[in-house]
Amino acid sequence: MTVYTLGNPHLRMRVSAQGACLLGLEDDKGRPLLRDTDLAQPWHPGQSALFPMVPLANRVAGNRFELWGEACALPASELDPDFFLHGDGWLQRWQPLALTDSSVTLQLNSQNGPFHYLAEIDYRLHVASLVARISLTHLGESPCLYGAGFHPFFWRDEQTRIRFLASGVWQEGADHLPIDWSSRLAPHLDFRQWQRPQGWLNHCYGGWRGQAELDHPARQQRLLVSSECAFLMLYQPDEGSGFVCLEPQSHAANAHHLAGHPGLRLLARGDRMSIGMTLTVASGG
Repeated sequence: MTVYTLGNPHLRMRVSAQGACLLGLEDDKGRPLLRDTDLAQPWHPGQSALFPMVPLANRVAGNRFELWGEACALPASELDPDFFLHGDGWLQRWQPLALTDSSVTLQLNSQNGPFHYLAEIDYRLHVASLVARISLTHLGESPCLYGAGFHPFFWRDEQTRIRFLASGVWQEGADHLPIDWSSRLAPHLDFRQWQRPQGWLNHCYGGWRGQAELDHPARQQRLLVSSECAFLMLYQPDEGSGFVCLEPQSHAANAHHLAGHPGLRLLARGDRMSIGMTLTVASGG
């Protein structure tokens, strides 16, 4: 596995060409900001610190969708028996395009099921920020629906709190697919004020303001997540997992089956879409 170790005076990161995954992101004191990956153990991209989601994020009901009355079957996934989970970008080997001491750009040409695309991902450290951007160009003859997202696993301890603004949330149903939309937030899903994430969480928020914060009181440190994406996925398997995921994504979970395909982009041959995310380290309040 090719791994690029990059750094500046404030941050250090490791990036794998396999899946274009981050294997770790640390501050200037060597403390993990994302969960760390131990390559001495058997590893797959789902155990990384961050991976890209292309050409879609999350799951699609029935692992298929309909476009102009025609059924589009999604490919099988090697890591999920039921869904083309998070697309295929995180499971493939990417090729390097550019490399400096503090940045790397990787590229992937993928043809799988209805998708044929060229993706680029750029990771760069700028002062106390990690700036990431995914760009995707459709190469197929027939138009297709596309989406993208970032799936970071943020380090957390028992004191970690998060907060963000969103206009509502989809409740989780069977097979981890979203069901009813609600603008009334249940107490454990309301992060307008600082709150510690509790128990199992797997919910897609809409109308996201584009900013989220993680506060680590024991470290007197905060991490700001910012993106132009209007949707945020919150995932935590349990409080003892050592991580919580705040995932900016271009579209709603299962948007392929929602009215209006919220956030998905219909790309014709040569059309391009792009999303970004910035993680910034700051002193705690």
